[in-house]
Amino acid sequence: MPSFEQATPQDLVAACRRLYASIDRLDTKAANAVGVSRNDLRCLNMLAEAPVKPSKIAAELGLTTGSVTTLLDRLEKADLAKRERDPDDRRGIIVHPTPFLFETLGPIYSGVANEIERIAAAYSPREREAAVRHLNDASSAYEVMTATDGT
Repeated sequence: MPSFEQATPQDLVAACRRLYASIDRLDTKAANAVGVSRNDLRCLNMLAEAPVKPSKIAAELGLTTGSVTTLLDRLEKADLAKRERDPDDRRGIIVHPTPFLFETLGPIYSGVANEIERIAAAYSPREREAAVRHLNDASSAYEVMTATDGT
């Protein structure tokens, strides 16, 4: 691995690929731990941030409303999510995470967060700033490619 001062743009691309592969393996471990698919896990990750409407799940995951209903049936059966009436729209539904979701998947993801914080504590403020900027820029690059036809 090159030093901080000698890293090339290609080194950053390689590091992003390694990071993505590591995240992919961890997500597979998490999905297997609670017996759900990777797409179900993507929904659970959304719920961990905030309760959401089924329509947002459908849009984010590229699913039909029928597929979202089936996905939510699975997550409710596994006690990972629950549907409730939307207090702002009596005909609407909001999907909430359950405590069991955080009990089962929380330790997996908080362990990673704790390790990242431990590593980052050894960085200088300038190095942390550069790392945060790069990760945000890399996220933007992925977002641009998902919002366009890739050309």
